[in-house]
Amino acid sequence: MPAISIIVPIFNMEHLMRRCIDSLLAQTFTDYELLLIDDGSKDGSWSICQEYAHKDARIGIYHKENGGLSDARNYGLSKAIGKYTIFADPDDWVSPEGLDRLYATAEREQADMTMCDLYREDEYSRHYVCQRPQSLQAEDVLKELFANIQGFTVNKLIRRDVYTRFGISYPKGIYGCEDQYTMAAILLHDIKIAYEPVAFYHYVYNSASLTRHYDECTYEVDVHVLEMFRTLLEGNAVQPIAVRSKEDAVFARAFWNGRGYYSSTAFKQRFVSFRDRISSLNEMTVVKGCMAAACRGWYQPAIRMVFLLFRVKRLIKCVKSHIS
Repeated sequence: MPAISIIVPIFNMEHLMRRCIDSLLAQTFTDYELLLIDDGSKDGSWSICQEYAHKDARIGIYHKENGGLSDARNYGLSKAIGKYTIFADPDDWVSPEGLDRLYATAEREQADMTMCDLYREDEYSRHYVCQRPQSLQAEDVLKELFANIQGFTVNKLIRRDVYTRFGISYPKGIYGCEDQYTMAAILLHDIKIAYEPVAFYHYVYNSASLTRHYDECTYEVDVHVLEMFRTLLEGNAVQPIAVRSKEDAVFARAFWNGRGYYSSTAFKQRFVSFRDRISSLNEMTVVKGCMAAACRGWYQPAIRMVFLLFRVKRLIKCVKSHIS
């Protein structure tokens, strides 16, 4: 039995997945299985999976009908045999060090979940993101999950039997917070948590995420997710914090992705009540100003201004990177 099962869900990633897989194979820690779950890709992803499976016996490949990210993760968990599990996304990559330290800490502390830091980056910059919780008690980490701790599973080594012990799986039919919901479900239980101060996972920011499709169905799914969190955390002291966080997420997704759907009047009608809470959002001051303007009936000019500012910012970062 391998010590760790690394699960990589893949869907139409032929142009990016090699960097991810190569970086995983370059890990200084070697006692793992690498499960590549092709979720019904229509490009050459499956051929690349087959190519790598012939190169390394630790690689297991699976081809399934498209079911979405959560379905692919659940499928990977059903095939995993490692003592611990961790996920990776095919458009990200990892540094050689990290898994060895995570595993050593998990074993030393006999932890159900071992957390670490990570990097956020784009093609021009990289930022170290500390994920050290103030407390290692599950109920305290649950509170921080809706504040300063990311819900990612890519920086958390989790004992595989945690999922089966508590009957937890990734929720289907939603987009964008599958990890956070699953982590909240796990943290509702009195698990042993450890932290290792190392960052090896590089979460690659994709500018295309600012132009994702948005329509009324998107809004309804976001509201459904809000209710899922409300139900999951019913009776728990963290529920009001989580509900407010997910309400903010509904608003933020509409602001960032809704410019092809909302008129200025329609945005104001739906989100005018958010005017008084924008100051508490984790956004740059200029973005908060544009959000406030949007809630007052100026959404279209406000969002155009934000995108213009981001293009200028990326241009400046590009120039700086070439100069350095």
